[in-house]
Amino acid sequence: MIAVQRRACHVAVDGGPLLILSKPGVPLAPNALAVDVEAHVTLEDRGFRVGQVVALGASPPVEREADWLVTLETATIWEPRPRVHALGSRDLVDRVRRTRLTVVADGAGETLLPLLWPSGADTRRFHPGIAGAAGPPAALLCDAALRCDAASLTLASRGLAGLGPGLTPSGDDLLAGFVAAWTLIGESLGQDGRACERVTAAVAAGADRGASPLGRVWLAHACRGELLEPMTRYVAALLADEPGDLGAAARGALAVGSSSGTDWMVGFLLAAATLLDTTTSRRPW
Repeated sequence: MIAVQRRACHVAVDGGPLLILSKPGVPLAPNALAVDVEAHVTLEDRGFRVGQVVALGASPPVEREADWLVTLETATIWEPRPRVHALGSRDLVDRVRRTRLTVVADGAGETLLPLLWPSGADTRRFHPGIAGAAGPPAALLCDAALRCDAASLTLASRGLAGLGPGLTPSGDDLLAGFVAAWTLIGESLGQDGRACERVTAAVAAGADRGASPLGRVWLAHACRGELLEPMTRYVAALLADEPGDLGAAARGALAVGSSSGTDWMVGFLLAAATLLDTTTSRRPW
């Protein structure tokens, strides 16, 4: 166990990526398990500590003593990849525009939200903080994705990975949202799957050194279209034959973390607008 928070802890799996153990009621991540602990206590109060050994399976391993045993026999399985329907760009433009209105109205402050302002705005001048720093690499990211320019995608991702504070820095969240949209909206629009994979692979490669450990894991999942539970619900509503309540679904995604949901949605919307620019003359905003 390498980190313990009030409602979740992070476990480094031997020979594998990071695993999250969370309390019931915490939105699931694609690399998470909900553990059956009392709702009124924190994981630290329950006895979880950094450095402890967690065993996964029916019984503890005989070759090594374990502090905790997480059994999987009664686990409920969920699907972190939303169902994608083939949609026309005209429908998607309207849905993306409605999402942006919600994100601009309800997104958290001190985030990358200013990157959704008109493209002519100088984020470095009017937003000298994290949004100003993220503006140039984010613009390069969108341009390079359009051209499927792997070298420029890698450079842009390096400029964003690890940018900002938090368990998953703002730049990591933006990149995860970007590749999620490139994968899932690209599939909905009938884009060349291999070309989309080249874009997302270049983003992941560029972010590998600078991103946080959790950011790298969520980015790898996003490249496969696997998302956190609230993001899965939002994308399922966005890419359904008949859209669900996009406002409610978007607000659910925005509620993830103190800033992660907003920054993820910024990346998702930047990628969505970039993809739609190639298929329609009607800009999303």
